[in-house]
Amino acid sequence: MNNESMNGVFNPKGIENMQTMLKMYLQHLIQPGDQVLDATAGRGKDTLFLAECVGSEGRVFAFDIQEEAIQSTRELLTAHKMLDRVALFRESHTEIGRLVPQGIRAAVFNLGYLPGSSSQTIITEPETTLQAVNDTLKLLAAKGVIVLTVYRGHSRSLEEANTLNAYAAELSKKDFHVLQGMYLNQGETSPYWLIIQKNRGDHS
Repeated sequence: MNNESMNGVFNPKGIENMQTMLKMYLQHLIQPGDQVLDATAGRGKDTLFLAECVGSEGRVFAFDIQEEAIQSTRELLTAHKMLDRVALFRESHTEIGRLVPQGIRAAVFNLGYLPGSSSQTIITEPETTLQAVNDTLKLLAAKGVIVLTVYRGHSRSLEEANTLNAYAAELSKKDFHVLQGMYLNQGETSPYWLIIQKNRGDHS
């Protein structure tokens, strides 16, 4: 994937944009032909980015429980002529273990609620998020990663964040590397990211 095509997805301007930094990392990790996962498709921006990264021979598996999100993602992919690279599932990400094959290079989670939605009642939940992350770890290829952006502005967000942090902290350092990043000067409820890298391909 070349820099010209990347600039169509985002325009790096500095560290003020957490998503920009994470995408710069993923750009170098994901190779043409890889299989990747968008566990929270939302409006489709991450799905489109991943579709560009994997190229015409790769595959993106994208999940969202809301029809509004799936439709937005489908329209965006169609407009960029990349729908054929993506398998869209109107399913909870708790179904990842059932519907996604082994050998995932990268998985993206954006936790919270659908951007721009008139209702914020449909949110990611601690229990289902934890199941989805655990199932995804089993599907990762060696050196594959899960990248999570944790937004702490909805009704169960702090519980979700605490649950994820406790889970990640207990992962074997032999099998996984776990990094956390946040803005220290933007308050205790500002978003943060977690990156979990799988060291080997035989964890189950």
